[in-house]
Amino acid sequence: MKTEKEHFLFAKWPVEVHRRPFRRSVSIYLYPNKPIKVMASKSTSQKVIVDFLMAKKEWIEKNFEKFADLAEQFPEKKIKAYEDFPFMGKDRKLKVVITLNKKAFVSVTDEELLLHIPRNDWSANTPVQEHPTALKEIRHFYKREAVKLLSERVKFWSQQMGLQPAQVKFREQRTRWGSCSSKKIINLNWRLIVFTQEIIDYVVVHELAHLQHMDHSNRFWGLVEKHLENYQELMTSLKQSQHLVEFLSEK
Repeated sequence: MKTEKEHFLFAKWPVEVHRRPFRRSVSIYLYPNKPIKVMASKSTSQKVIVDFLMAKKEWIEKNFEKFADLAEQFPEKKIKAYEDFPFMGKDRKLKVVITLNKKAFVSVTDEELLLHIPRNDWSANTPVQEHPTALKEIRHFYKREAVKLLSERVKFWSQQMGLQPAQVKFREQRTRWGSCSSKKIINLNWRLIVFTQEIIDYVVVHELAHLQHMDHSNRFWGLVEKHLENYQELMTSLKQSQHLVEFLSEK
């Protein structure tokens, strides 16, 4: 569906409005170093949108302050040798390996993330981040490993819970770790691969539970708790660690 966009400034923040013809309500989404994203219908006036933003101004301010604090605590990750990269809940140091292969690729050990770069493409004086395909290869590796692991965990928990999705898709989403449609199609965010298997299992169980309860009722949470007694602890860990995936975002 095609979305119309418009831009304006609210207080000190840029705003990007996305308009859709059949949308009934106004919603806002906040991301680090991005304009405030507003979703509204085509008929919603700018005054209504500004009034909505005014009502949410204190909340917006607090969240952008949180983003600033996180940016200070966890500066943007650079693609450079010996930088730590999270993979399956553990930091691995990036190490460059010169290879005779014609194409760059990535592999992993217990302690290291190995970026294999063809000898002809590498100079000892060249920073890793300037290699034309370094980030692309790292993303490709993470996505490939994620699809493999997530598929295995969906299969395992489907058998444990007696719930079978019609289809499982793997996507990169900024605001969701997973979703389940009324057609029993489950979407999982492949960037989950940075987290521990326990956190990954929580997201998988959460979405499988939606096959039986398409809401967040007590019955839904009861089903989640039946299979993961510590789900609240895992949910909190996921919220506190979500900044870890940002280095995998497509620039």
